[in-house]
Formats: sequence, structure tokens, C-alpha cells
Amino acid sequence: MVRSRRYTPLLIAVILGVHAIAADAAPKRGKRAAAAAAGGAALAATAAVAASPAPGKPPASSPDREAAAASAADAAFLATRQAALQGSLERLEAAAPGVEPAMRSYVDYWRLRFRLTARGTPAGSEAAVDAEATAFIDRTDNPLLADLARRDWLQRLARRADWSAFERIYPTWVLRDEAALHCHGGVASLETGKPIGEEARDALFQPRELSEACGSLLERIAASPGAAGRDAAWRRLKLALEAGAGGSVRRIAPLLGLAPGAVEAALQRPAKVASPGASREVLVIALGTLARQDPEAAAGLTDAIAALPAAERAWVWSQIAAHSMRRLAPVPAAWLNHARTAQASDETWAWLTRAALRAGDWLAVHQFIDRMSPEGRRDPTWIYWDARAHQSLGRQTQAENGFRGIAGQFHFYGQLAAEEMGQPTTIPAPAAAPTSAEMAEASGNPGFARALRLYRMGLRQEANREWNFQLRGMPDRQLLAAASYACERRVLDRCVNTADRTRAEHDFSLRFVTPFRAQLEAAASERGLDAAWVYGLIRQESRFIMDARSSANAQGLMQIIPPTARWIARRLGVNDFRLEQLNELDTNLRFGTYYLRSVHDDLENSPLLASAGYNAGPNRPRQWRSTLPRPLEGAAFAEIIPFTETRDYVKKVLSNAAFYGALMTGQPQSLKQRLGHVVPVTMRASELP
Repeated sequence: MVRSRRYTPLLIAVILGVHAIAADAAPKRGKRAAAAAAGGAALAATAAVAASPAPGKPPASSPDREAAAASAADAAFLATRQAALQGSLERLEAAAPGVEPAMRSYVDYWRLRFRLTARGTPAGSEAAVDAEATAFIDRTDNPLLADLARRDWLQRLARRADWSAFERIYPTWVLRDEAALHCHGGVASLETGKPIGEEARDALFQPRELSEACGSLLERIAASPGAAGRDAAWRRLKLALEAGAGGSVRRIAPLLGLAPGAVEAALQRPAKVASPGASREVLVIALGTLARQDPEAAAGLTDAIAALPAAERAWVWSQIAAHSMRRLAPVPAAWLNHARTAQASDETWAWLTRAALRAGDWLAVHQFIDRMSPEGRRDPTWIYWDARAHQSLGRQTQAENGFRGIAGQFHFYGQLAAEEMGQPTTIPAPAAAPTSAEMAEASGNPGFARALRLYRMGLRQEANREWNFQLRGMPDRQLLAAASYACERRVLDRCVNTADRTRAEHDFSLRFVTPFRAQLEAAASERGLDAAWVYGLIRQESRFIMDARSSANAQGLMQIIPPTARWIARRLGVNDFRLEQLNELDTNLRFGTYYLRSVHDDLENSPLLASAGYNAGPNRPRQWRSTLPRPLEGAAFAEIIPFTETRDYVKKVLSNAAFYGALMTGQPQSLKQRLGHVVPVTMRASELP
């Protein structure tokens, strides 16, 4: 039951106009309490779309007329958006007059985008297009759309190879979230006589498929005189092999003078091609490919080919060990020893560290973390495990320095580091509630207003983008006011995510909202579950979006997929169950807690294994547990989970649960106790779906 966190709302509960329900019903408890109450009311309200009065009915009241006008404006906006997506400027212009003034910047942006994304020379000239882009960026009242226009303009400048203009615009692009544009930036630097920047290097040298833009950058680098260009191409080819990106290997190989036929054979028939007679490059391609397919076979061939240079041999061993660990298959100590001197990516070193962690080889844990890049070593995951390695090796000063460096951070490894220093999970003292002036500033933010209109129309992705863009550079006081405003307006996922950004002043009643607490505690109690764990799971599953739907069709607060929902309905004797009921609060809580309890019982009452089973299906943690060579502490088991999504999910759910436990009980919580230990158990299939 692996479920993506990408949600497509069905009919988003109306965000505007219902926020006052909780505040009006709650007793007067101050602004913080009111915001928390706003985060705690039921989320089941749905939008009432006003219609024209039927014949014989009295005229619509003023609120009815306002609702009808909003509905008409929304329909016009959605029509212009659809026209833009379908490439119809004519239909966009036909619908544009009905769009309300606050949202017309989107129509202007879509008009400009028709020009910027058109292939070939548009009507007029390139200079005219540049002038239109400049004018829009200078005059629009929407800074997000101005930045998206910069992005689109940069893409056009790259297509026409106007590198001088690209260099002028590129530093003003704010979001900086597209690797292809960074690679174009690298090309622009080379074409204007400058060295490529750090962003371009980071975008190029990652273990993933090579984009067209990054491929063009690599070709220019490889064409440079001397050994540096060839070395860069060889390094990038090995990164492509690490990612299993055969298409990129094929593109890069000619830069190294490799025959396409030999490369194709190495990719398609690696076991046959990997022989002493193959060239160094072809041999590495073959063995790197085989390591992904069959680590044991790759190990046997690598041992047998003495001619492989030492540096390439170490890299091949790193891939053999990493891919074996990804399968949770045995990783002999000799394989890890052979890999110690490899030049590999942080991703590879992470898997070798997990292999050493599973084996209890603390010296290797430290040595592999030490081989990561400076950025990799700064990841709290590896700060924590490096400190644990120092601790186990008797290096107490280094261990304490590592733990102290992350112990104040509010995440899984920050909590574990604090526990190592005798500090269980507690809730920090709450910041002062936002003042009236701070709340007025948040409610008057035009970007937030646009986001709320987009939520009203069910355009959650665009709404989130608008909301998040406003948060850039905000100090803690503004973030707390924005989070409180989001909670008041029933946008609980933005409330949580905004409050999560504070650095020194915190309000955990906003970070860890507790809506519908009475209903949730009743459902959890009925199944004998810890309500804090259920809240922690919902916070990760749906961020309290009532009608969240994932790409795997998991639905509602607790993200239940249809086959599982039908199984639960049969077990509970709900004969008239309909899938749309998963978007109802009581049904989703009842079904979700029933299934969570079932998985918990099925996995020996382990919250760790049950959280993994809830995300990936109950057979997956059973299979992973069966591969263990020895009992493992819960934190180490969580870290070696082979699915990236499930590994991240489990850590966040249990971290959330500890914070919720501290918030709801007022008592310190032990994350280590929640994690427990995992012992090897022979695989036996679960009867649960």
C-alpha cells in the first residue's frame, strides 16, 4: 500500500467563510487558544455554490448575490486556466473579462506565457517578446507570477542561445528550483568566458538521468582542452550508472570515445561483456549495470578480473555493496572493505553506512560518513549516527559535540540526539500570541488572499505555491501570524507547514494541530490506540486535508485505499459502504483506526513496524525484519528501510507522535521507547490487505 504524498483534492471544503465556526463556538481563551480551536473544529463543511433564484422565489439576498458573483468569477478563472493549459488563446480571451480583479494577474501571465513558450520567432520579434516580459515583471502586483515569468523567459533565452541576456536575468530568478535552468546557467557562464557556478555543478553532478540542458553543459565541459573535460564526463557517467540511467550512459559514452555497440552490449548483456579483454570504461559500465541486477554475480566477476584499475575496482565494489543493501541482502564485510577508497556519491555512501549500521560495525559507520561530501555530513541523519559511532568507539567528546549540534532541532534525529543527552521530547515554551497588528498584516497579505481564492476553487497546488511564496524571508513573528491566520481560515496544512518554519519563537499548538480531538480520541480509545500516534500518522498522511487523495487513490485523513476500505467495511459489517464516505470524518477515523490496530496486532504491537506496514503494506516490514542478521534498535531499523518514502514516513510519524504525546499530556516523551527493538523473525505472510 505504498501511497504517494501527492494529493489531488476532490471538492475542497470551502476555505473562505467557515473559519468563524470554531472561533464563535469556543469559549474566549485568548488568541492562541482561538487559533488552536480553529484548528480543532470539524472540517466537513462543503462549499455552497449559489444559483440564480427559481421562478416565483424571492430575490436573492446580498450574501446570495455575493456568493453568485464569486461563483461566476471562479468559473471564469477556471475557464481561462483550462484554455491556457490547452493552448487556446482565443478561449482564454473570451473568458478573461469575467475574472475578478484580484486574480487578473494570472490571465496576464498566461497571455505572456503563450508568447514565451511559442516555438520559432513569434509575431513581431524576439526584442518585442523581451519587452513584453520586462513590462509584465515590472508592473505585475504578483511577485510569484513575476518569478514564473522570469523562469519562462530564461527558458526562451536558452532556446535561442542568447547567453548574454540569460546572464543578466538568471541572478534575479528567485525560486531557483529547476536543475535544467542551472545547467543553462552553466552554459551561459562558459559562453561568456566565466567558470560555471556552484548551482550548475550541483545540478550536473547528481546520480540521476541527465536532462537535455545538463547534457549540453556536459558536452561543452568535455570539449574543453586537457584532462579535466574527460574526467568530468567519466565522473558523470558513473553517476548515471549509480542511478541506473542507461539513457544518460548512452549519451555520455561518445564524449569518452566509446563505441555505441560496445556500450549497448555492456548495458544489455553485462555478465557476458565483463571480461578481462574489455576496455576499462566498458568493463565499469558492465559491472556497474550487473551490480544493480545481481550483486553476487558482479562480485564474482570483479574478483576474477585482476586487470581492473584500483580506483575503478573500489567504485564497482561500492555499487555491489550498495545495491545488495538496497535489497537488504547480505553485505559481506569484505565488500565494504573493498569499497572504502571509492569515489562515489553521497547516496552510495549512505547505503554503505546503512550496511555497516545493520552489521553493528561502528568504525565503518564513522569511516563511510567521513567519505561523504561536506553537505552530506551536515545532514542530521549522519550527524546523529556519526555521534553514535564515536560513542560506541569510546570517543565521548566527539559524540557529545555531535549530539549537541542537533539536539535542539525538532525532528526525528534531533529528538534522538537530545535523548542521548538525557533530554526527552518536551514542548518548548509557546511564543506570545500574534498581536492584532500582526494578524492584520497577515490577513491583508494579497498573496494569502489569492491563495485562499485558489483553495476555494479546488486548485490546491497553485494555492500552496502562492501561500509558500509569501513566506520567503519572513521572521518568526510574521510566520506565527500567518500560521494562525491559516488555522483560522481552515487551511490546516498551511497552518502546520508555516508554523514549522519558525526558528526561535515557536507555537506547537500550530505545528501540531489537534482538530476534531473528541472524535479522534473516541475512535482511538475504541481500538486501544494512542491518540498521539493517530494524530502523528494523520499529520504525515494528509496534513488534515479532509478529502486528500493520493496518486494511488488513497483517500481521506488517514489515506485509505479502496480495496482496504472495502475489506474494513466487511470486517465492521458496514453493508452499504460507499467510497465517497472515506471523505467523512467519522467514517475515515473509524476505518483508519481499525486498520491501524489490525496492523499493530499483526506486527507484534510494534508502533515502528505498524507505521511501516500502514504505509507500505503489512508484508513489507515482515520481509525486511526477516533479513536482519541480529536484533536491531528501532532507530537503526527505521534507517535501513529500503523504500525512501516509507523510511521518511516512519521517522516522521513517530517523531510526530512523540511531540503530540508531550503536547496532549504535558509529560516528557521518549521517542526511543516508541521505536523499541526489532528482532529477526522468519517471514510469514500476513492475512491483512
